[in-house]
Amino acid sequence: MKYARFVAAALLAVSLASAGTSGGTDSGVDWSKAEQNYIAGLRSNNAGLQASAAMQIGKYNLTGAVEELKGMLCKNCQEKVKFSVALTLLRIGGEEGRTAVKEALETEENELVAQFYRTILAADDIAVN
Repeated sequence: MKYARFVAAALLAVSLASAGTSGGTDSGVDWSKAEQNYIAGLRSNNAGLQASAAMQIGKYNLTGAVEELKGMLCKNCQEKVKFSVALTLLRIGGEEGRTAVKEALETEENELVAQFYRTILAADDIAVN
């Protein structure tokens, strides 16, 4: 079961790495407000909302949320939240995001999450920036 979850998470990482992003350029969208709303989603107690908010932050390249995302790796979050946050940090956080994931790997107690971190850190094509 753990292997199946890892494979699913790794496939998600690869598919998201190859997907295009809008870069926050859709006309008529208040990206500052959107970023604030997604950060509010990260602060929620709902793991599904946290994971979704992290992925949307990455999809729309909302780099103002990087600090909030970095803090999520240290929290006692569910696996799916850590997966989404780590992927987003690698996609939009630049070297700062990569360093945050590496540091989280050093203290991560869940072997499935640790393996996911190692896998995405080794995959050069995940980072957009």
